Amino acid sequence: MPKNKVKFGLKNAHYAVITELNGVVTYGTPKPIPGAVNLVQNPVGDPVLFHADDIEYFNEDTNNGYDGSLEMALIPDDFRVDVFGDEIDANGALIENADAKPNKIALMYEFTGDVNKIRHVNYNVKVSRPNIDGSTKTNTKEPKTETMNIAVRPAVDTSNVKAKLEQDKTGYDTFFTAVYLKNAVNNSVAVSTATFSLAAPANVTIDATSTDATNTIKDVKLDGVSIGGANMSYIGVDATILSAYLSTLDIGTYTITVEFVKGNAITVTLTVTA
Repeated sequence: MPKNKVKFGLKNAHYAVITELNGVVTYGTPKPIPGAVNLVQNPVGDPVLFHADDIEYFNEDTNNGYDGSLEMALIPDDFRVDVFGDEIDANGALIENADAKPNKIALMYEFTGDVNKIRHVNYNVKVSRPNIDGSTKTNTKEPKTETMNIAVRPAVDTSNVKAKLEQDKTGYDTFFTAVYLKNAVNNSVAVSTATFSLAAPANVTIDATSTDATNTIKDVKLDGVSIGGANMSYIGVDATILSAYLSTLDIGTYTITVEFVKGNAITVTLTVTA
């Protein structure tokens, strides 16, 4: 494996909202955070020292994760809603409320300067609200960034703090579509594009494969909106969208997302023609 001499170019930052119920952790579908500028993570954990017999009898470091910061060109409104609990009202205003309950996230990213193209994930991240910073325009235009303090801690269910994965490994291609987990179920699709003709309507079947033979489909969405079971049929992890539903669509391009009970979601680009 080639060795890195330098590391630069933070990119492909993604986040997945964490849901915890009775000690069971689930991760939402990752979303991109465009405009990542800088990421800092400093180890947290004090050494445990114990003296006996007039010597240092026991010495062990504790791993409590990392503290640091994530600097962004501009924090997207979606992130503020998903993570900080801000709300968008009917008039389109973004509102921050003191009683909002923030969510923890998994944080994913990679570096342009990494010759091995390694992708990284932090499993349990608490994000603090950014400072507000602005200044008047001068003779030069220097963009202001927004920085959030982050606390990376061990996952409550596995105690895993982070993971990294090299290219060509299982799960690498889906790293930013589902949070990578140890011994995770991996789902894939045979063909990532589909076409539906309004002139010659026919059902559209999404041929999927899962590394877990018992896996089943949880939901199928069109541009983020659930299609609904009445418009679908399922065989294992294969989903068929009925032509009666597809005939109601306008000519154009759509994204179909298939979510499974276990493992990553898959996406298919649907083109509706005349």
